[in-house]
Amino acid sequence: LRFLNLNENTPILLAHDYNDHPKYLEYLEYLKDYIKHKSNIKIVKRESNGHLTGNIRHAMQFVTTKYVLILQHDLPFIRKVNINKVMNDMDIYPTMKHIRFNKRKNIKAHYDGINNLFGKEIKANHYSYTRTPAWSDQNHICLTSYYNDLILKECKDGRFMENQLYGVNKDEHAHQKYGNYLFGSVNHPTMINHTNGRLLRLTPNI
Repeated sequence: LRFLNLNENTPILLAHDYNDHPKYLEYLEYLKDYIKHKSNIKIVKRESNGHLTGNIRHAMQFVTTKYVLILQHDLPFIRKVNINKVMNDMDIYPTMKHIRFNKRKNIKAHYDGINNLFGKEIKANHYSYTRTPAWSDQNHICLTSYYNDLILKECKDGRFMENQLYGVNKDEHAHQKYGNYLFGSVNHPTMINHTNGRLLRLTPNI
């Protein structure tokens, strides 16, 4: 978060899916102790397993801000960006409904290359953005209403949202609905890094 130029006391939700494994519960106790003096941070936990979609659905009940920034725990930022300027760009260019921070260069590859929608750029007031046909649940920012009124109505719990929304941007008309863009121009360098949460181990004093 230190890369994002966040306003002081920005509300942060640490959203957790359900799990009753002793090590998971021990981790949560360490986490509670770590944030006990950080009044802007709140831990929320589902009472049943919901996978990523269900976890976000539960967390969205506690979001009161206009925009929501979704960050996965194993996708840390590696480059600086002023998130306030990104939100300002989105206010001025409402066609940009979902801005993703890419874990690779902004090139026509993988989900970003499934059709010819990739590549059109918007040069906004502060940054440039690249249109993509890919809807991804990796680190992204959007209006809170975008989730509540569209995405969570189309996605069911138990599966990744990006798998359920794969291929929805079939043409210009569909893209107007979902408004998916990458932060940065074409060939912009990597913004985040995948540390692979299945393998990462943290000690309690971190």
